[in-house]
Amino acid sequence: MDSIIKKLPIPAAGVALGLAALGNLLAPYGEVVRILCGALSLSLVGLLAAKLVLYPSLIRKDMENSIFASVSATFFMALMQLAGYLAPAAQVPAFALWCAAVVGHLALMTWFSVRFIGRFKLAEVFPTYFICYVGIIVASVTSPVFGMQDLGRVLFWFGFACYAVLFAVITLRYVKHSIPEPARPLFCIYAAPMSLSIAGYLSVTADPNLVFLTVLAVLAQVLFAVVLTQLPKFVAGGFYPSFAAMTFPFVITATALGMVLDAMAAAGVALPLVEALRVLAGAETLFAAAMVFFVFGHYVRFLASALKPAPAPAAEPAIEVLPAE
Repeated sequence: MDSIIKKLPIPAAGVALGLAALGNLLAPYGEVVRILCGALSLSLVGLLAAKLVLYPSLIRKDMENSIFASVSATFFMALMQLAGYLAPAAQVPAFALWCAAVVGHLALMTWFSVRFIGRFKLAEVFPTYFICYVGIIVASVTSPVFGMQDLGRVLFWFGFACYAVLFAVITLRYVKHSIPEPARPLFCIYAAPMSLSIAGYLSVTADPNLVFLTVLAVLAQVLFAVVLTQLPKFVAGGFYPSFAAMTFPFVITATALGMVLDAMAAAGVALPLVEALRVLAGAETLFAAAMVFFVFGHYVRFLASALKPAPAPAAEPAIEVLPAE
């Protein structure tokens, strides 16, 4: 177990987030699958917490890398989701966990801004920056569980404003600089922020603007389609810890589409091809579930290799996806 904890990379928090969000997405199909996803998510979060306690020097080294530093926000995002799992059984501890996760995410955002934005280099910008800044909208999505919609609205608009700026900056980075092979799957994160914005907006807005919502929904599906065109290349390239980017973005895309259709129905809007859109939402849900467990399986095999005697230096997936400064 010790060797597994040492080998576990920070991006595993993204898999934990994907599993927790998937459990909520699949909740209408049965509580058992929700609990299973939550338990798997909690196991990864627990292992990462153990690494933080037992091997803080390894965590500190990883945090010198802008990709790992920004990806680490998924740890707090996963905790926010897991707090929702705990709430029905223990509201007060769940609320304390949620508050700690929100504060932790905001503290990370502040530190990251000083450490990396303060010495900005376009070549070091990756879609993981979306996670650090736009990811705070997970607090908006989960805020109704604790009656914190007012705070959720503030965090939504903050995250959405960050998204508008980061989309331009990150896209410019892709135009001007090449992407290291291990970091290429991170492109999948492009599918997440718009859909997360939809989920956050609908979670904290009693009377949503349907025009605004429609524009967001169309853009979210377009970004998802663009990511899908590149996905086969990422999968064929072999496993990297950055495969974690193939989990939560697809789950939140399916979640957001379902929420949009429900919101339109509640508002009495007769959407054209509504049944086809429901089928699409179902297909996206199945796809998200398949991708989450596909990536989780790869992580299990990757970590299991830590239990085997190491042969001569060979083709183990690279953890360093960007040179440390």
